[in-house]
Amino acid sequence: MSEQDTTDKMVKGYYQKKGLSAEKLQQLMDTAQLAKENPAEETANLKTRWLMQRNISIAASLLLAAVILFQWINIAPSQQQVIANISEEIAINHQKQFASDFSEASYAGLSKVMLKLDFKLIDSERLESGEFEILGGRYCSLKGKIAAQIRLRNKEGKIFTLYQASSHEAFEGIPDHSSQARGIDIEMWNEGGVFLGIAG
Repeated sequence: MSEQDTTDKMVKGYYQKKGLSAEKLQQLMDTAQLAKENPAEETANLKTRWLMQRNISIAASLLLAAVILFQWINIAPSQQQVIANISEEIAINHQKQFASDFSEASYAGLSKVMLKLDFKLIDSERLESGEFEILGGRYCSLKGKIAAQIRLRNKEGKIFTLYQASSHEAFEGIPDHSSQARGIDIEMWNEGGVFLGIAG
């Protein structure tokens, strides 16, 4: 046997001795498999965490919106409550029967002297012409807004109080309405950019 064959045999024997046992080979294969599976598992974990965080954020936002809506509903008065408050205010002022500060006997005449008003008084189509005599007027307020309080007398001698205010946001959404407050009949409506209420 030549020296070359001897060397080949020795090298071959050496590497055969260094071969992996079945157990070691299985460990390596398992590690390689885990390395393959881990990126997908990690991606799935990241996706799950992201979905959970997103759902928590959405739930927190909905909860906050619900709290704000609940507070707004409890704070913002309903339209019926606004109408009841205005009716009560009109009834109280009507019962006080304050003396007029201006004695003009027409809406145009009162508009000329009641310069603080940011609107022109109107002769409402609802109040039949000649049915009421104007006795005079004065400034007042409704819902904290400047208004005109006009004393009227019908043909039977009954005194009514007519209120006129600019139809800004405090009054513009109020529908035609008839009610009673403190035993007094009250009607309210919007007409030509003016809010009107009459008590008597």
